[in-house]
Amino acid sequence: MLASLPLPSGDFGTYLTLGRMRAMVLSEFMLPDVRLTAVRIASGLRDGTEQAVAIRGWLEDHVSLMRDPDGVEMLHGPKWQVRTALTQGIVNVDCDDVAMLAAALGKAVGLRARFVVVGFGSPKAPFRHVWTELASPGSNVWIECDITRPSQGLPFEAIGRVLRVGV
Repeated sequence: MLASLPLPSGDFGTYLTLGRMRAMVLSEFMLPDVRLTAVRIASGLRDGTEQAVAIRGWLEDHVSLMRDPDGVEMLHGPKWQVRTALTQGIVNVDCDDVAMLAAALGKAVGLRARFVVVGFGSPKAPFRHVWTELASPGSNVWIECDITRPSQGLPFEAIGRVLRVGV
C-alpha cells in the first residue's frame, strides 16, 4: 500500500503522519510476506533483544535512503517494502517507511514497537526524523532501528524534542 499525502506543516502534520504510519503497520504486520520474512529473520533466536538486533541487521542490508519529493509525505507500507526488498534485493525509502517496516517486522514476531520522533535544537523545534525501537514484552531494553541516521546529515547531538508513540 502506498499513501501519498500533502505534507501539512507543524505538529498537526506530524501527528497525522504518525497515525497513518501506525494504521499501516497494524493492518499489514500479519500479512504472509511480512510475517514470513520476520520469522526467517528471527529464526532460531528466542531472545527478543537478539530478534530486534537481527531485524535491524536485515534492514541495514536491504534498505537504502531515498527522500520523498519536497512537500509530499509518501508512505510505503511494510508489505510493499518487503516484496520490493525480496525481489530487488533493496528498497529505497525514507525514515518513516523504514520505521514502519521495522515496527511491522518486530510486531510479526511478538516484539513491542514504538516510533520515536525528534526535532533538533530547541524543545519547540519542528519534528524532522523518526525511527522505531523494538523490545521484548515486559522488557525495558529498547533496540533502536534507525538505519537511515548516517545518511540524514542531521544534528543528532542536538536533539531538543522527543515524542514516543506506541504501535
